[in-house]
Amino acid sequence: MYDSHILTEHDCRSMWEHGKKYGYCVNLTINYYRGLPLSCVEEIALEVDGEKVDPEKMILRTRGKEFPYTDILKDDFPTDFYWIFGDYLRVIVLKDGGIEQGRHHVKLTLKTRRSYTPTMVGVCEKDLTFA
Repeated sequence: MYDSHILTEHDCRSMWEHGKKYGYCVNLTINYYRGLPLSCVEEIALEVDGEKVDPEKMILRTRGKEFPYTDILKDDFPTDFYWIFGDYLRVIVLKDGGIEQGRHHVKLTLKTRRSYTPTMVGVCEKDLTFA
C-alpha cells in the first residue's frame, strides 16, 4: 500500500563537507500510518544503479540526530528515537565523490516491525534525479 511512496524524489543529492563530496543521500517516508521508534526498523537495503549499498556505509538522519545505520539494529539501541509519520528519514551513503548529477535507478527495501502484526516489507524502485 505504501510501497510506491516510501522512496521520495525529495532533496536527492551529493553531500558536501569542507568543499568535498563525501557521499549522497535519499529521503524515505515511513511505510506505516503512524510513527515508529527507529529500533523497529529491521532493514533498510539500497541498490543504486544495480550496485548494493554496504550497510556499514549508511547513516540515518532524522529530527536533527544522526545514527550509523547498523547501530539501530542492535538490541540495546534506545527506543525513544522516533521516525514520525510525515517526516523524512534521510539515508546518507558514505562514498568519496558523492554521486553524479542526473537520473539514477534506486531500489529500496524497507522492513519495519509493529505491535501485534508481522513485519511490514516495502519494496520500491524508482529513477530519481540527484542534484
